[in-house]
Parts: sequence; structure tokens; C-alpha cells
Amino acid sequence: MRHESAQTESPRSSDPAVYTVNAPEAVVDAWWASILAGNIYEPHPIHGPAIKVRLDGSRLRLCGELESPEDRKELIRQARKRVGHGIDHVDSSDLTIARRDEQSGILDQSLISAFPNREAAEYARAFVIKHSRVEPKYHDIVLQGEEERLRAVLPEHWIPKARKWLEEGQALLVLTVDETGAHRVRELLEEDTRSVWTVTAPPTLSEGRR
Repeated sequence: MRHESAQTESPRSSDPAVYTVNAPEAVVDAWWASILAGNIYEPHPIHGPAIKVRLDGSRLRLCGELESPEDRKELIRQARKRVGHGIDHVDSSDLTIARRDEQSGILDQSLISAFPNREAAEYARAFVIKHSRVEPKYHDIVLQGEEERLRAVLPEHWIPKARKWLEEGQALLVLTVDETGAHRVRELLEEDTRSVWTVTAPPTLSEGRR
């Protein structure tokens, strides 16, 4: 399989924040101040786009998936510190903890996203690899005339459809990941990279299981 380097500079004016578990309290406080000012699309300095914050009048709603109960407890603590500063209630009912009962290394899943041009696809690839915490087993960007490269990851009956997409001038980003991380990758592709569309191929056995 062909692998391309993900060390690609973003075409946008500013690179997404670098998320770190060591983010100082002042950085977290500044993020919350930005959220309460209405900038609800700003990624959390620790959890990045894994969580979303919604403001519904005086109610602050937390959504998303965190890695541990401790992470969830800490995020709720941060939110409740803001009660009395424009909000009077924190709703954490949609804030979940990642399941650990799925076994990795058994199935792979490929995702294909369309972008208006190669530059946008390059940015999306770098963003997803950086922020999904999922290591792709394969990644490629395919342009018109290069659809044969898709045969390595797509079912045969998808090739004509992919060719049609490419003939429309779209650039296709292909990512193959462990099935346990596919949902997270698709979420980023659909919600944070503004892909034209994203489809997921059926799971296949990992190479080590064939």
C-alpha cells in the first residue's frame, strides 16, 4: 500500500490548537471565557474537539466522549465554576466515557471524504491525524486519473462511483484505521474539516488476522 507523509502545513491562517494534558489553569479559564462570550466552536485546550459545548439560554450543555471518569469529573467541575456568570445550570447528560470493551487489531475500516481540492484534503488529513488520537494504517489523497490507487482499500463495486466523484474535480482523502477508532475519525471529518461528504467502507479483517 502507498503511504504519504502527513507532515503537511495547514492552508488556513492559523493552525488548530495543540492540546495537552498539562494545559495551565489560566489557559483553561481563558477557553471558558471565550465559550461564554459565544465562541462555542473553540476546541478545548486539553480535550480538543472531543467535546462540544452548547449554550441554551442560561443552560450550559456538555457533549462528547472523554477517556476516563476522572476527565469527565474535571470537565464538569470546570463548567460548574461558571455557574452565576451567565449560566445557572450545567447539563452533562450527553458527556460520556469511551468504551473499553472493544478489542482492537481485529477489523480495519476505511473512510473516504471528498474535498474541493487537494489543499483542503491535505489540511483535513493533517488535522485528523493530529487530533483523533488514532494512528492510520493507511492514508492517501487521490485525484482525478489516480482512482486505481483506491483498489487497495475500497470494494470493487465502489470504484466506478469514486471515479465519478473524481471526474467532478473533487479530491478524495482515504484513511484506513482500526475499526475501534473509525467513529471518532468520521466525526472529525464530518464536523471539523467541512468535508463535502464522508462515507465508510464495510470493515475488513486486519492484515494480521487474514
